[in-house]
Amino acid sequence: MIGSAFLSTWFPVDASTHAEGVDSAFFGIGAVSIAILVVVVGLAIALMMSHLRKPGDPDRVPAGSLSKPLLGLWVLGALALIGFVFTVGVPGFLDQQVAPYGAYEITVNAREGAWGFTYPNGHESDTLRVSVNKPVRLTMTSADVAQTISVPELRLQQAILPGVMTHAWFETTQPGVFPIHTGAYSAATHDSLKTAVLSLTAAEFAAWMATVEDIFVGRTLAEVGELLYNRQGCAVCHSLDGSAIIGPTFQNVYGFEFLTTDGSTIVADDAYIKESILNPNASIIDGFLPVMTSYDGILGDREIEAITAFLKTLSERGDTAAQEN
Repeated sequence: MIGSAFLSTWFPVDASTHAEGVDSAFFGIGAVSIAILVVVVGLAIALMMSHLRKPGDPDRVPAGSLSKPLLGLWVLGALALIGFVFTVGVPGFLDQQVAPYGAYEITVNAREGAWGFTYPNGHESDTLRVSVNKPVRLTMTSADVAQTISVPELRLQQAILPGVMTHAWFETTQPGVFPIHTGAYSAATHDSLKTAVLSLTAAEFAAWMATVEDIFVGRTLAEVGELLYNRQGCAVCHSLDGSAIIGPTFQNVYGFEFLTTDGSTIVADDAYIKESILNPNASIIDGFLPVMTSYDGILGDREIEAITAFLKTLSERGDTAAQEN
């Protein structure tokens, strides 16, 4: 009990599945290092005492010859130490490199002064809430300077770099609040990123998710439409800058007329956008192929209305309907 209390004073609580691999390597290497220190210092003291000048010793003593057996033993000892460090460290290292299949995906957007944790349903929070005993995989990038996400209790540390996606994963083993530290500092706030991992029970996490599940809460229709544009993979085929990819760009689509492959002309109004989402091959704009899949059963009327509102913000004729009414 005394030993456990002593360790808890100097070391963070082990609150993730990574703790076993990290701690065993740390304490194993530490114990061997202490043993080596005792042996080397002990030998140094013993040799110093045995070579102290005594009365009657000559002023000069010829140097001894190199002991090849001792040199070989030293080299073998060093190699054994390297092998030991590699053996105890690699399992924990490899375990942290690959997240388990089906891990819960959370996107981390770091910037000076704030964290942004985006969940699969599109909700963004400045606190990382997770469920106990559920693997979590983080996909991270920085908007400005290089950062580091470090959670000692979870034995988690990973660089977050601007313009580069880095990854990390962890699985908490107990509920609690575990502070997140970073290696980036700001003159205004000292530690520029202050937040925490909030580990909840499965029931608590499910209850929290239920409160943020509705993507329409706290967003305008256009903002929900933009969220759906990114989440449903629309960006793969439809650009926002006027460039044609697989499908027509979404810039200046709403309210404009287009020639279809059957020679007719359509106006991209609310009805046409809904038809294009639910039955995309009914009217194909000239110059494009009928390759889009239907979102019938995936997107409802409310989601389609939000996408339409988003398209209006991208069009010079986005207020056409309001003018007509």
